Amino acid sequence: MISRSKVEHIVSLIFNGVNIILYALVVVAVIFKCIKGNFADIVMGIYGIVMAALMIVNELQEFEFSYHYFYFLSTYRGRGFLMVFFGCLVLDTGIVNIVVGTLVLAAGLLYIILSFTSNFPPPNPITINWRNWNDFSAEGLDLPHHRGANDTVVVRLSSYFNFILCLKTVYRVKCMSA
Repeated sequence: MISRSKVEHIVSLIFNGVNIILYALVVVAVIFKCIKGNFADIVMGIYGIVMAALMIVNELQEFEFSYHYFYFLSTYRGRGFLMVFFGCLVLDTGIVNIVVGTLVLAAGLLYIILSFTSNFPPPNPITINWRNWNDFSAEGLDLPHHRGANDTVVVRLSSYFNFILCLKTVYRVKCMSA
């Protein structure tokens, strides 16, 4: 059976691949929009191409600069809102623009929904996810998953019940160790 850590790393790598493909499609759709567009469409298109190219580079490589100044890129909610922005930027009357805009908008909404789940690891560049995948996929190396927020509640409750049992039996028997 495959461990939860391996599944998370596989899904993270899939998200990285999908992000790179979607950003490349944004570049293509913006070029199609600029071909028949006016001056304002061309200026916004250049802005969109530069931003999508920077997002591809950010998806491929880890930069301390982006984590420090553009922290929203390291959260699913921030990436989701950026995808929604790209989807709105490329939407136009052409078939390519409609298809790419819809795909990018759907991915953005998926990321925004995913941001409300706390059990999934934060988004990382593909180099970090690939390194983690290689570390965890070694033969027979299923490292335990870090403890989530729900696990600490169970530990606290069990400690509380052990404390109550200890108080009840303090005069009769030695306290149970937690």
